Amino acid sequence: MRIGEITRLTGVSKDTVRFYERQGLLDEAPQPGLTNNYKEYSAQALRRIELIGHAKALGFTLKEIAEVIAVWQENALDAQTKRAMLETKIAQIDDKARSMAVLRAGLVDALAKVETGCEDGVAVARNYKDNQ
Repeated sequence: MRIGEITRLTGVSKDTVRFYERQGLLDEAPQPGLTNNYKEYSAQALRRIELIGHAKALGFTLKEIAEVIAVWQENALDAQTKRAMLETKIAQIDDKARSMAVLRAGLVDALAKVETGCEDGVAVARNYKDNQ
């Protein structure tokens, strides 16, 4: 399938597909025609783009995804390694959620102060920084 079909099926842009290819997240698509520049992407490329999208939604960075793909291609990820990687990512997300909760509380406090006429935005920023 050509890049247009890949983008239609996955919802990512052509630039994103090309970027993933340049970054090694996708195998380079062959160009079977010698008279044009059309590349033919495989069903595996489609599944890989979907995997990347799901992993990004779970909070994995492209670097982390690339590492998993590299190990996965070697079929070297055992269940214990997968578990450890997922637990690490869960801990990172939990840390981020705590930071976001502190930021949210500070913003709610600032909103309440706006309603009462107090202008203490510095305290909100300081509270957020102190709870990092």
